[in-house]
Order: sequence, then C-alpha cells, then structure tokens
Amino acid sequence: MTRAFLRYLWHEWFRQVGEALLIALIVTTYLFTTVQVVGNSMYPTLQNGERVFVPKYRMWLVRLGFDEWKRGEIAIIKPPPGAPNAVAPFPVLGFKFRPYFIKRIVALPGDRVRIERGQLFVNDAPVPETHITAHITPYPDSFPLVRIYRGEPVALQIGGLFVPLDRLPDYLRPVVGMLEPPPPDLVKKSYELPVLYVPNLRLPEGYYFVLGDNRTLGGSEDSRIFGPLPERQIAGTANFVWWPPLVRTEEGFKLNLRPLPIPEGFSRVPPPSQNP
Repeated sequence: MTRAFLRYLWHEWFRQVGEALLIALIVTTYLFTTVQVVGNSMYPTLQNGERVFVPKYRMWLVRLGFDEWKRGEIAIIKPPPGAPNAVAPFPVLGFKFRPYFIKRIVALPGDRVRIERGQLFVNDAPVPETHITAHITPYPDSFPLVRIYRGEPVALQIGGLFVPLDRLPDYLRPVVGMLEPPPPDLVKKSYELPVLYVPNLRLPEGYYFVLGDNRTLGGSEDSRIFGPLPERQIAGTANFVWWPPLVRTEEGFKLNLRPLPIPEGFSRVPPPSQNP
C-alpha cells in the first residue's frame, strides 16, 4: 500500500467526517435537536435524565416574525449573564460553559404578571395550574415583593433577602422599570414606616416570564431569581419526550414516549389590558 494511497484514504476519511459534522451542525442549529433534562426543576412534568425533542426551526421563525412563543410552552433557555448558575464547569474536562435551562413560559410581552403566596396571576387572573398542584403544593412565596418607603420602591426581595434597588445586579435592573406603582393607601402608609407590597410586572416588548414547574422551596431557579427573560435567551421549545422510551413502575414497564402540550389553564388567561 503506497503512501499516496494512504494519504488518499486519510483525506477521504477527513472529508467524510467533516461533511458529517457540517450536516449535523446545520441540522441541530436550524432544524431540530434534543436536550437532556438535568435536575428536578420541571417536576412533575419532566424527570431528571429524560430527553426532549426541540424543533429548532421555530426559534428562527419567531425571530423572523413568522411565529411567536406561547404561554404554557416549555422553553429551552439560557439565563442572563451573571445570574446564579449561568456558568457551570463541563463534566470531567472542567472548562466553563453556559448551560441551558428548561422552564415554562408563563407570561408574554405586554402581560402583567405576579406571584402572590404561591399563586400565579397573569393579567390579574389566577392561572389554574392543575398540572402542578395535582402533584405538589407550591411554596407560598411572592414575586415581586417590594419594599417602599416615603412613596418610593427601595428594595426587592431576591432569594429571601431584600436587595436595595440601586444595588441590584445588572441582570435584574430591568425589573425596576417594569414595576407597577403601589396603590395610594400604601404610599400614604410608607411615609410612616417601610411597607411591603406585591405589584404586577408589566413585561415590555421582547421580555418573557419563565418558571419551573417545581415550585417547592428551592425547587427551581427561574424569573423569580433572574427576572424576566429577553427573547434572545430563548433557544426553542420542547414538545415531546422521546427518552427513555420505557420506564419501570410498580406495575412493570410502561411506555414513556409522550407529547408536552400546553396545560389547559393557560388558555383561560385574558388578554393584557392596555391601561397602565
């Protein structure tokens, strides 16, 4: 076997591998990909280790204005730079990378959204999230929980601690401009002592509010921690669980392949009011 022939085999192998990698890159960038669920932030809807199908072409359709994300869809996102766990070490190799999170889109641009003692409100309507509450009891937290003093908001509760608005990290600063003003009676009280209230966030154009389904204490890092998400941080939506195809139950094995429809409760959300 001559050196020229060996060089030919090497170049042919390299060409074919390169073509395969290029095709795979095009497919996963523009057509579809799969994402593994890591952790339990989407329990009970998704389990740790499951893989979901993500039609990537929808992201391009949305960015070109031919489609739009919907309330209740499960989104593949990247948290804002600087947010907790926005950077993680790659297993074994150790280099840093920005991991994807899996969360549910619960409010769209133009919506008014808040969480009051564990209950999600969108456009002032309570959202019946039976896909969650049939399995777990959401922790009765509130967001955004704001402290006002002398008629002005002065601090926002994040992770159980009140952070002065002028010391918010960069990824949370847009929240300040989304806060709706407190009612007059609370403004009056705040001249005597600091007062807490739970306002709506009015989401501006290009911002989405995302939550994990696991609303137990510490169950999910989501918009309650890193604020509403810019559209550019949404990489697609998951619509189908394809792995593992079978799971073991007390009764034996059962088929695990299943779609991920939008929960019925999100269809009851009224359109956003144009009034401030």
